[in-house]
Amino acid sequence: MTSKTARDLIHELYAEQCRCDRPKERGETFCKRCYFNLPKPMRQALYRRVGEGYEAAYAAAVKHIQGGGENG
Repeated sequence: MTSKTARDLIHELYAEQCRCDRPKERGETFCKRCYFNLPKPMRQALYRRVGEGYEAAYAAAVKHIQGGGENG
């Protein structure tokens, strides 16, 4: 995965479509289905702020969702 800039991540946070093409709430990283398919530690890490660990949490979550990820 190409690393995203902080601006890209913020834009994605406020989008209304998840990476899986399902609808999601603005301000949330993923739709409910994708979010709850993540291990709890990964879900918790997504509450970090951009610039304070969110980028790494996002990258790990995307990798997990795509089937090649670690478990937290």
